[in-house]
Amino acid sequence: MLAILTIPVILYQLFFVLTQYVARRFGNRTANVVLVICLVWTAFHIFIPLLAVVQTVVILGSYFAFRPKAIEMTQESKNDSQDAGFPPSRE
Repeated sequence: MLAILTIPVILYQLFFVLTQYVARRFGNRTANVVLVICLVWTAFHIFIPLLAVVQTVVILGSYFAFRPKAIEMTQESKNDSQDAGFPPSRE
């Protein structure tokens, strides 16, 4: 395993991380297209199985690491947004 992680291989993996980062800056659709291109590139150009696994993990890991984080709403803000625009009920 350690014999595969040489400086050129690590730099090559950093290229895929940078590619995913730049693609994510252009939006989700671009990131999805780049993800598919990177995975197809890996499938057709890497013939050492362990290296293909490492590269696939790097590509998928960077794809999910750079996705936008969802804004978590608290229960209070959910209630506020549901009541917005409606007059208070007279109960």
